[in-house]
Amino acid sequence: MKVEKMVPGLRIIKTSLAVFVCMVLFYAIRYYTPTHALVACVLMMKSTPDETRFAGIDRIKGTLLGGLISYGGLLILDTLSIDMTHYVTPLIVAIGVLLCLVVSKAYEQGSYVSSMSSVVFIITIFGHATSTRSITLYVIVRTLETLVGILIAFAVNKLITVDRFEKFKGV
Repeated sequence: MKVEKMVPGLRIIKTSLAVFVCMVLFYAIRYYTPTHALVACVLMMKSTPDETRFAGIDRIKGTLLGGLISYGGLLILDTLSIDMTHYVTPLIVAIGVLLCLVVSKAYEQGSYVSSMSSVVFIITIFGHATSTRSITLYVIVRTLETLVGILIAFAVNKLITVDRFEKFKGV
């Protein structure tokens, strides 16, 4: 393997930097498991700030929709005293995913919004099963955590440009 292939490009560096900034921010507020924010940083870092912005807008829409529908799903599970081992749970999860997809289609959103809302729904439903937080607090924290990751990825991509990177390398 050629050594040149091992040298990271700007996108790799920006992705790692966004993850670092995100972790430092969350650690500063004593939040030590910002998994959703870090995943958002990695998924949102694109080659250009414009690509990141467009992907980020869809990711924000999907995150908000998935968060809202998962909130409803968790309330239903809680009200009916259904835990994750109950035989009705697969039906409720499937209906939640169906709602994410149908709402995305009804509002003429792209496939990324529908898939992201479904992923957020699934992760939130199953993630809450091991949480001691209230449903409302859990959904709010997870949604905000993801949104922070998206914003950090966008900010890093906007601030670290090819021109600035080349100047830094020349120093």
